[in-house]
Amino acid sequence: MGLRVVQWATGSVGVAAIKGVLEHPELELAGCWVHSEAKNGKDVGEIIGTAPLGVVATNSVDDILALDADAVVYAPLLPSVDEVAALLCSGKNVVTPVGWFYPSEKEAAPLEVAAQAGNATLHGAGIGPGAATELFPLLLSVMSTGVTFVRSEEFSDLRSYGAPMCCVM
Repeated sequence: MGLRVVQWATGSVGVAAIKGVLEHPELELAGCWVHSEAKNGKDVGEIIGTAPLGVVATNSVDDILALDADAVVYAPLLPSVDEVAALLCSGKNVVTPVGWFYPSEKEAAPLEVAAQAGNATLHGAGIGPGAATELFPLLLSVMSTGVTFVRSEEFSDLRSYGAPMCCVM
C-alpha cells in the first residue's frame, strides 16, 4: 500500500476527503479523528454511509498522534494551531482546506518549529483553491485597461451545512 492517511473531522469536506482517499490506489485510510462522542468508536464506513472499512473513528488526539501514518487531511470547522503543531511534531504531514496560505507570524512560528521537529510539512489549500479568491480577480483584470487595487473575499453561508453549532456562534 502507499501513503497512510488520517482524516481529521468528518463534516462535508471530511467525508469527501475520505471518499477521495478510498478511491485513490496509492492511499490508505489509516485513521479518523471525530469531534463528537456519538461518532467515537464507530467504523468510518458507517459515518460516511458506506460498507464497513475496518477503520474505527476516535476522538482521542493522543490516539491519532500515536498512529503510524504519513499524512493528515485536517478539515475541522474551526482550526487549531495547537492541534496542527502536534500533528506536525508527531511526524505527520498535514494538508488542509482550512487555508493557512499566509499564516500570521504568531501562527507560523509554532507551526514551523513543529514541522522541523517532526520532519513534516504543512500545505494549506483553501476550501476552493484556484477559484473565487485566486482566479476571478485575475480573470476580471483581463477586461480592464489598468488595475490599481484588487480585493477578493470569499464567504460561505454555513446555515445549510448541517452543523447547527456553527450557526450559534
